[in-house]
Amino acid sequence: MAEEMMEKYNKDKVIVFTTLQMYRHDKLKYFERLISLARGKKFKLGVKVVRGAYLEKENNRAEELNYQSPINKNKEATDKCFNDAIQLAIQNIDVLELCAGTHNKESCLLLIDLMKQNNIPNNHPNIWFSQLYGMSDHISYNLAKSGYNVSKYLPYGPVKSTIPYLIRRAQENTAIAGQMGQELKLLIEERKRRKLV
Repeated sequence: MAEEMMEKYNKDKVIVFTTLQMYRHDKLKYFERLISLARGKKFKLGVKVVRGAYLEKENNRAEELNYQSPINKNKEATDKCFNDAIQLAIQNIDVLELCAGTHNKESCLLLIDLMKQNNIPNNHPNIWFSQLYGMSDHISYNLAKSGYNVSKYLPYGPVKSTIPYLIRRAQENTAIAGQMGQELKLLIEERKRRKLV
């Protein structure tokens, strides 16, 4: 459905986006196919690239039921797929708009480096960084301060649906665990700074 809507509505600018969850080992090939489709049918591709819900249960289930798991074998493979998707997006930035949904500092730095290597300005309208509201604010604010396009996304809905979602985001992204201590330290420093003002 997203492909059909992008082909119909993304003629001059990106209105419709699709999300690529890179914890699935087939998504990089799918991304390549989408780029080819967009070029061939002359529409703009809108993609939000995320790591996704890395689920150990899915791999275990596939093993038990003897089918190929759609999930990467480990977090390292998911990280590689995510970073490969970012590189592919930069190589095709003329035909797509990228939203890099990540709390991972290394992936943000990779995207920054790729933009510099390809002489892409910080505020290029086709490249956005995005973090969950209330998480990794130090990444979001520093990117914005340096002139990059940044959005904060906010899940909404019934508490019984949104709380489990937020818990999964924290559990699935091991990079957050190390960043939480850093974020707390930055908040304490900012609080002290404001008391002095």
